Amino acid sequence: MILLDQTMSIIEQFVGELREADDDKRNHLIKSAVSILEISTEALQQSPEFRSAFGMVHAEFLKYPEARAVFERGLKAYKKFQE
Repeated sequence: MILLDQTMSIIEQFVGELREADDDKRNHLIKSAVSILEISTEALQQSPEFRSAFGMVHAEFLKYPEARAVFERGLKAYKKFQE
């Protein structure tokens, strides 16, 4: 429990600093996030276990009413992109 509390404290501190960060720090975060997404994409391509876990999270999300609004926004953005 101590480790969890410390981890949550670090995350809260990080988010607070990020909100106040300058453009250079935010751009650094964006580059790091892109790297994480690239690694996640590779994991989807290579790991059946990762695909299964990814699918379970999304399948669970689809059970909730919030999912509809998310999909509607996504569809609207896609249609706008196609124009």
